Amino acid sequence: MIQLTDKQIAKLYEFISEVPPSDITENEISRVLVEIEKKFTPFYWQQQKVDDFNLENNRNILVIDDLEVSLFQLTKLLSKSGYNSFIARSREEARDSLKKHDYDYIFLDLFLPNPEDGIGLLEEIKTCQKNKDNNTRIIVISGSDDKNLINECFVKGADDFICKTEEWHKSVLEKLRSFDEIKRGPAPEIKTVIEDEENKIASITVKNIFKTGVIDDLKREAVNLSLSGYSKIILDLKNVNATSIEVLNVIVFIFKNCNNQHGTLKLCNVSNVINESLINVFLDGVIPVFTDKDAALKDFYSTVKSRSSFN
Repeated sequence: MIQLTDKQIAKLYEFISEVPPSDITENEISRVLVEIEKKFTPFYWQQQKVDDFNLENNRNILVIDDLEVSLFQLTKLLSKSGYNSFIARSREEARDSLKKHDYDYIFLDLFLPNPEDGIGLLEEIKTCQKNKDNNTRIIVISGSDDKNLINECFVKGADDFICKTEEWHKSVLEKLRSFDEIKRGPAPEIKTVIEDEENKIASITVKNIFKTGVIDDLKREAVNLSLSGYSKIILDLKNVNATSIEVLNVIVFIFKNCNNQHGTLKLCNVSNVINESLINVFLDGVIPVFTDKDAALKDFYSTVKSRSSFN
């Protein structure tokens, strides 16, 4: 824990109009920092909803947790990934939210504050699902790796379980990408392949970019990949033979996102129509274009090799 002076502690509590307690723990300081953050994002906490980047066909996620720090971390991560995040701090709030909205995913903290509460709420949600006949995926999150508890969660209907290890947030994004792919069906409009796990290279092939919701899915997939460390992305456009301002915008969006994550976007199998459009908006040469995926991969590897030689 960072050592703070009495003056620094007093200033932190002054921000939230509170008096410092006599016994200050690391958890208490975390709580105060979250309260300060909330003051800078009041709309989010008033509405209990995050909408960091706008999509026409977004997916709703309910996060159920009684710890402010966990709520804040997870909802901010999900909002960056293009999901609508709603929060509930108790069983009562969760019940109320489930009556008002339909959710694609629910992240449920097991300890609310006891595992019995989380298990009980899990059973309630599954019963509600059966009555509604919907396909909401329930992912339980917990700091405990107790095998009996994990097994009980699956018995009660959890679709997956995430243990809060050091890189638990990557597990969240991986689960969402996996479930999203299942929802797309056996012939998806976009298909992601992890080309090289060690060098964090992934490719996305687009089948029908003009179908409703595909551009939003493409944005979400690219962001989730980059936040998971896969910021070297190949966008395969072999099935895209026409263009529009929306297509160009999503290419630029992914390009900027990769750059922000210190990665690179490469295009392959680009039609003449797309090539001409890129030239017209002054993107010719800015985003590397290759004849096929193998050529793009080869270029990635040559860059990795040259950096290794330099080091």
